[in-house]
Formats: sequence, structure tokens, C-alpha cells
Amino acid sequence: MLTENRDETRERIIDAALKRFTYYGASKTTMNEIAEDLHCSKASLYYYFPDKQALHVAVLEKAGETYFHDLQEKADQAVTARQAFMELIATRHEFARRFCRLELFKVLKDKHLVRIANKAFEAARDREIGIITNIIEKGVDRGEMVSADPAKVAALYMHAMIGLRLSLVSKDLSEEISDEEFERVREWQVQLADIFINSLKK
Repeated sequence: MLTENRDETRERIIDAALKRFTYYGASKTTMNEIAEDLHCSKASLYYYFPDKQALHVAVLEKAGETYFHDLQEKADQAVTARQAFMELIATRHEFARRFCRLELFKVLKDKHLVRIANKAFEAARDREIGIITNIIEKGVDRGEMVSADPAKVAALYMHAMIGLRLSLVSKDLSEEISDEEFERVREWQVQLADIFINSLKK
């Protein structure tokens, strides 16, 4: 790792942590295990990240980049607004299933982590609202929809979707969500999307 520049080393650490977190779960992974995977000392990890929580946030941001790349790609490929909305739901569902062991809900429970990640969470929310806004604007341009304020509608839709995602989380923000619960949320999101789309039709 000594021959790499700082950015390359930091990315290697994040990639190693992402691999471990995805397979074993973030809470069950130790900094020692990540260091062993990289054949370096634990002190080397702390040179780049002050604690495991900071590394956890960096891993979530890394996974988020994959998520947003997929969202944008699906939105760009869709030929109708409804197709775009449905593709976004499918992408969210796939992402949640693939990266459920990153323990996002536990991050939201941890006040220290929330303070660290607050700006990243806000940026992610705004980025997704921007993608949804663009879908609505394209729908308006194609004559599929009518909306005087696509950004406002997109924000409302986004917050409603977040509410559905959180509805299955227990009071202690447990990360154990069954396949049936994942599917139930997906079905609710499809129904909600159809309600929004129909309300915007000409």
C-alpha cells in the first residue's frame, strides 16, 4: 500500500470494507479483519478513517454511487414516464436486497453516525429528487403529464416513498427484513407510483 497514492489507498480500503460489509454485515466486521484482507496494519486504516463509523459512511457513499448510476441509466432508457418510475422502483428494490447488510437503518439510529453522514444523506436525497424531477419534466414535454411544479411534485413523491420504506422497520430499527416484507414494500411503491402518475395525467 505504500507505493499507492492516498486516494488509491483510501479507495482500496473502502472496497475491502464494502466487500466484507456486504457479505458479513457492517456490525459483524472489525477493522482488524479489513486490515487483514488488505495485508496492512489496523493503524493504516485509522490514518484514512478516524473510526469504523467514518469508514461505514464512506462505504455507504460508495454503494450510493452505484445506485445513482443505475437509477440515471434506467431513467434515461425509459420511453415513458411510467416506465421510468417503475424502473426506479425495481432498481431501489434490487439495491436494497443487494446491500441490506450495509445496515443503513442502524446508521439512521446512531446519532453520531447521523451527524457524520447528514450532508451525504441530504445530497443523496436531493440527487434522487433531481432524477425524479427530470422524469416528470420529460413526461410533461411528451404530453403524458401536466405539472406546474415538477420539482415540488418530485420531492413529495420521494418523501412518500421513504415513508413506505421505513414503514416496515421496527421501533428499534432492526435490519432483519424478510423477503415477504421486501416484496410488500415493492408492491406498495408500485401502487403509490401509479396514484402519482394517474394524478398527473392530462
